[in-house]
Parts: sequence; C-alpha cells; structure tokens
Amino acid sequence: MNPIIQQASLTGVFRLILIVLFIYYAFSFIMRYVMPSLMRKYVNDFQKKYTEENQRTRDEYAQKKEGEVSIKVINKEKHATHNPNDDDYVDYEEIK
Repeated sequence: MNPIIQQASLTGVFRLILIVLFIYYAFSFIMRYVMPSLMRKYVNDFQKKYTEENQRTRDEYAQKKEGEVSIKVINKEKHATHNPNDDDYVDYEEIK
C-alpha cells in the first residue's frame, strides 16, 4: 500500500464533522454577538467625532457678525512657497 494515499476511517470522518460544526458555531457566535457590539462602538465613535467637528464649526460661524467676511488659509506654507515656474503649460484648442 502506498503511504501517501490513506483510507478514510470512521474516526477521521467524525473528527472532520466535529471540526466543521465547531467552525460553523464559532462563526455564528461571532457574527451574532461580537460583530454588532464592535459595529455599535465604531458607529458611536464616528458619531461623537462628527458631532464635535460640527459643533466647532457652528461655534466659529456664531462668532462672526452678520455681513462680516473672513478668509481662512488652511496651509500658509504651501501658499508661501508657490513658484509660478513650477506650473505645467497645457496646450488646448478652442472648440466651436
């Protein structure tokens, strides 16, 4: 008999069935109880972050007087180091 090829035994089949059932029930348990709590935590964290950002923005707008205009520069270094020679020239044709 070739040592590589083995015959299926009854204990091997039962062991395979038990392993498959264990994996199925473990996956079922994780999807039913663990995943909803993880998703709930993720959604609550995201909601809290969004609420804080939105509140900060509302506070900034509330401090302005009506008719007042302000320009906020986000990245001063980027605007200060802009060189017109760095731009690429794009040739185009006018379509009529």
